[in-house]
Amino acid sequence: FFDNPFFILKENRNSFGRDRIFGNIVATYDLNENFSFSLRNGMDYSNELRRFRRAFSSNRFKNGAYAEHSIFFREINSDFLLNYREKLGDLSLEVSLGGNRMDQQGAAVQIQALSLAQPGIFKLSNAASPLEVFDFESHKRINSFYGIAKLGYRDFLYLDITGRNDWSSALATPVSAQNTSFFYPSVSSSFVLSNAIELPKVINFAKLRLSWAQVGNDTDPFQTAGVFQAQTPYNGQPTFSDQSTIASSALLPERTTSIEFGTDLRFLSDRIRLDATYYDATTKNQIISLPIPVSSGYTERVVNGGAVRSRGLEIVLGITPIANKDFRWNTTFNFSRNIATVESLPTGTGTLTLAYSRVYDNVNQTVWFQVQEGGRIGEMYGTGYLKNENGDFVIDANGKYIVNNELILLGNYNPDFILGMGNNFRYKNFDLSFLLDWRKGGALVSRTLALAGVAGQLIETESRPDAGIIAQGVVNVGTDENPVWEANTTAIPAETYYRQYYDRNHEENNVYNASYLKLREFSLGYTFKPDTEEGFFRNGRTLRLAFVGRNLFAISQIPHFDPEQLAVQGQKYISGVEDMSYATSRSLGIKIGLNF
Repeated sequence: FFDNPFFILKENRNSFGRDRIFGNIVATYDLNENFSFSLRNGMDYSNELRRFRRAFSSNRFKNGAYAEHSIFFREINSDFLLNYREKLGDLSLEVSLGGNRMDQQGAAVQIQALSLAQPGIFKLSNAASPLEVFDFESHKRINSFYGIAKLGYRDFLYLDITGRNDWSSALATPVSAQNTSFFYPSVSSSFVLSNAIELPKVINFAKLRLSWAQVGNDTDPFQTAGVFQAQTPYNGQPTFSDQSTIASSALLPERTTSIEFGTDLRFLSDRIRLDATYYDATTKNQIISLPIPVSSGYTERVVNGGAVRSRGLEIVLGITPIANKDFRWNTTFNFSRNIATVESLPTGTGTLTLAYSRVYDNVNQTVWFQVQEGGRIGEMYGTGYLKNENGDFVIDANGKYIVNNELILLGNYNPDFILGMGNNFRYKNFDLSFLLDWRKGGALVSRTLALAGVAGQLIETESRPDAGIIAQGVVNVGTDENPVWEANTTAIPAETYYRQYYDRNHEENNVYNASYLKLREFSLGYTFKPDTEEGFFRNGRTLRLAFVGRNLFAISQIPHFDPEQLAVQGQKYISGVEDMSYATSRSLGIKIGLNF
């Protein structure tokens, strides 16, 4: 089914090299004590070369393969900003007006040989078949004007107002620039309660904050007009065809409207610290690519979606239980929970397929990502086996499961919540720290479970009694109109049972609970702080040595792979699906730190 991991490690080597330059230049001139003017220009440039090597006898490339990908990216931002500051008694005022031009350019060239003449020579000149060449180039420009007004009163009451208008070339069509402009404002306020009134001594800081904001967003180039794209050459001759996505000439910018409320509290001289935020955001006119039947001549069409509402809570709690001269203990909890629901859809059916994950382009081995009005983002659908009204598997007269080809809800890949806990202990010159991550809930469809289960390679399949296995379920001893359910007692061979139970054409039995508890990082260190001020340790210099481990262990209901593994389909990671993933690595090392 796939290559031996050691063969991949030794023979099928991938490599990449990247040159990157980034930075900016800023010039500021104070016109007077109130006004200042700034100019800024920044650039982010990268050029990357990737090489892919596949040795002879590889699973998909019996005669080897070699490919080179050259990827270029450059973004230039040019800004101007006029600032005004004024202090009027208890009031402070700051106003800024500015503009930005963002020019973005990208290009990619892929040259590949899908068969090699001689083994072990990974050069394009060693191609045994005509070279295939694909190239892509894109440009995007966004012009912007924006304004910011900040008002403060006596160091405890603040009000910020912003407005920004963007003009994006990605929303233009060859004949119109009507939808390229979009404006989005925001208003935020904060109230430092501890600076306004006298609070109990146990509370040494208290702040409340409230904001309302709109954010606009454009899209990538070539979404509003179709273009010809290079395809697989035929007999060494280049070929082109219309792009596989139906563009939309009436595409509108996305718009997210959100309201946020939060508080920042400190108690007992900062021994207890609480930062909590609740948000409610609705996104309309989402720009999405929807799968469509290939009989149309295309695979996707670009549309503006309906409305999605995201509500969530984020809490950061810091506690210092012990703090003295020799010993200090700090602990921090990070909690987050988000629920995204579908308020409306662009179609009238009430159900929409956003994407799918498919094996070998087989429609029977597909996980569908669908949304329904009132449902949650992240719901996955697939097929399984027939169940009765009580949720029991229905078994046929031969002791086998009965296939149900209707789509059923497999689960939602989003977690119920995520909780992180970090601890740091210091005793004199010793320090110890660790970070735990807990993800609760969520579903993961595993193709490793399906393939290895069918092949009998998992511990779940170690039970193989000679008498066979009795599938857990019920048999209808009545009629279809008046069913009478009795427990199944018919045994079938173990191989037959496992091949049907884990069949990858039906995903229901190949779903894991994606919850986990991970030790992300562990560190034990010692800092050398000699009393002497001579030699290296003069002027407060210190030396720290630490043992560091990352990704050391995980507690999970998934015994065969990292619960964070995701499938890769094309150039995308697919949330909620794991597809024959390889083992992730843990790292152990020594860290040396010098403080000058």
